[in-house]
Amino acid sequence: MIEKWFEPFTLLERQSTPDGLGGEIAAYAECLSFRGVLTFTAGDSPAHGGQPALREEPVLLHEYDVTLSPGDYICREKDKAVYRVSSRTDSMRAPAFSGLRFAQVNVERVVIPC
Repeated sequence: MIEKWFEPFTLLERQSTPDGLGGEIAAYAECLSFRGVLTFTAGDSPAHGGQPALREEPVLLHEYDVTLSPGDYICREKDKAVYRVSSRTDSMRAPAFSGLRFAQVNVERVVIPC
């Protein structure tokens, strides 16, 4: 049922090319298309003015057969927003017997061209 909200995402692969001066230019190319949905979970934030505060942490629910790892970059196709994966898919994959066909990873938004 949650798959009804899934939208297109793309896994990005880092590619380096020489810049002609002994350095490298990093670029990201599309590697794998998959479907997922970005949602948020509540997290703790440092206290402000002596009071604890809550913040929302982005989480990506994605197709069961896709495996993401920390350091992977993904691009949400509708707005070209780029996110860096900060956890492993294998840590939060639904058990095969459950009937739920998705996995989840923690992500954080980054600014790089997509």
